[in-house]
Amino acid sequence: MKNKGFSLVELIIVIAIMAILAAAIAPALIRYIDKSRRGDDVQAAATINTAVQSTLANEDAYDAAAAEMKDGGACLAKADAHSKGATFQNGGGLSSTNNYDTTFINDLNSNLGNEAPQIKYTKNFGTSATSFEWEVYANAAGKPIIVLKPNAGSSFELQPDIDASYK
Repeated sequence: MKNKGFSLVELIIVIAIMAILAAAIAPALIRYIDKSRRGDDVQAAATINTAVQSTLANEDAYDAAAAEMKDGGACLAKADAHSKGATFQNGGGLSSTNNYDTTFINDLNSNLGNEAPQIKYTKNFGTSATSFEWEVYANAAGKPIIVLKPNAGSSFELQPDIDASYK
């Protein structure tokens, strides 16, 4: 009588070899996924940066941000970076005089399709970070600075310079 097929021992050996290969590949795959998610977040910040620059091309919106850009420290706009459908709001740095804040925020949200991008990478923020915000600042030269800020811990500049710990 001829037996066709594999013996139980042969099958166990093949499964063991596959498990060893999977264990060796898994850490590299996880690192690749994390790097990809960080790259997505940097690209989302670049999208916000482009939208802010387009917003600043509007004279009324530029006037809204001009005083804060001279100071270089005020948060022009912020949005929840973790929720789907979140929009940018006044970050506290825009004056409500002549509705400049409304002009800037409405134009920014319009340039982003009325939805702030969601972040994808949350792994290294620690367990105490439960919410995340995009914050838009402007330096004295009028260039936007896009920051990702968890509710616990330090902020990460993602545009125009990428924070070293986020690369």
